[in-house]
Amino acid sequence: MTRTLTTPLPTAPRAKPARRPTTLLFAYGATLNPEHIMVRLCQPKPVAVARLADFSLGFHGYSAIWDSGQETLVDQPGAETWGVVYQLSPTELDRFDAWQGVKLDGGGSYFHYPAEVIAADGTTFDVLFHRKTEMGPPRPPSRDYLDFIVAGARARGLPGDHIEMLGAIESVPPSYPVPMAHADIKALASKLSCAC
Repeated sequence: MTRTLTTPLPTAPRAKPARRPTTLLFAYGATLNPEHIMVRLCQPKPVAVARLADFSLGFHGYSAIWDSGQETLVDQPGAETWGVVYQLSPTELDRFDAWQGVKLDGGGSYFHYPAEVIAADGTTFDVLFHRKTEMGPPRPPSRDYLDFIVAGARARGLPGDHIEMLGAIESVPPSYPVPMAHADIKALASKLSCAC
């Protein structure tokens, strides 16, 4: 009986799954505050302090967490809003979107809005920012909410005149202690690991 030696056919190397690219996100409100952003995103990388032309910070709808109008950016020709550009991994963006109620079908509380921002040194960045899907009626922020935003602007080194403008926005005292943790947020937080 003759033995036949067979040589296994070479197999093609397995293709590695394509990595999703990082995203540049423009933060302009409560997400300026390191305390807020660290809870949601772990270690986002700040890329630059930058300004967005022809938009202003507004407050619309209602947040039970802060007993306040909710932040968003509204069209205003000639205005500008300062914020921070964060570089986010795909996982970090997914987490942030979950916190903000972003849905890909546009049915969430916020959606991704593309824009170009300009850093102090003139560098431009193509970014996304979160914009409210439905504005709802204008409603002033609670004082505590606004103070939280201002503290974030100071922590991130935004221009002094912009910080003064933020502090001068009309606000109202909350009718109960804030921020109030929402049950859905507690549940979401328990599912999100910070192993970025």
